[in-house]
Order: sequence, then structure tokens, then C-alpha cells
Amino acid sequence: MIYVEKGKEQDSFIAFIEHALGILSKKEYKSFLSLFDNSRLAEQDLIRALQYLDETCPVLKIDDPALMKSNQQEINLIAFNDGSGYYMDYDLTTNGKINDLTLQVEFKKEGEGYIVLFDDLHTM
Repeated sequence: MIYVEKGKEQDSFIAFIEHALGILSKKEYKSFLSLFDNSRLAEQDLIRALQYLDETCPVLKIDDPALMKSNQQEINLIAFNDGSGYYMDYDLTTNGKINDLTLQVEFKKEGEGYIVLFDDLHTM
């Protein structure tokens, strides 16, 4: 669960995801997954997604957003119509270029904070 100051949701959520991607960029898959309150993907599913679902492909290198910024990247944060939280689509990069993978995360309001759900990692 993360706690966010009202009105600073977007900045806080992006900071959380960029921290998580820094861990993913080091191929620390268990540590990456442990940041989320819940995940639809297990470690092996995450690795397969990074191989574009082809086990013969190498695992794709993901940039750490703190070290490699991209001006081509799209980050979409959309509020749920019922006010229960937000979902985010975050385009991933490799060597500063968009790489076809998008991270999908939900931030579900619970009490004073948000539960963070890793929903999917898929091609655009």
C-alpha cells in the first residue's frame, strides 16, 4: 500500500512505478514483484513477457527511468469512473527507445492509501 497526498496522485504513482522499474532493470524479478500488493503475473510469467512470450528469445533489457529518460514515452493515468482509484499504462524503454511493452498497474483506493496491483505486461 502506498500513501499519497491528495492532488499529487499522478506524481506519486509515477514515482512508485519508476522506482519499481529501476529494480526490474536490474533483473531483480522477485524484488520487483514484491513491491506490489498483488500481481496477476508470477515471476516466470514476467520473464516470459520480457521475452515476448517466446522462450527462445533473450530477456529484454528494460531501462531504469531514473538513469535513462525518454521523450517518446507515454504514461497514461486514468481515474476509474466510480472513484475507486486509477489505472496506469506505462510504456517501457530500452536504450531510451520505446520497446513495444506496456506495464499496466491499478491503484485501488483503500482507507487513506492505495493498494497497488500489477495487472499486466504486454505488447502495445
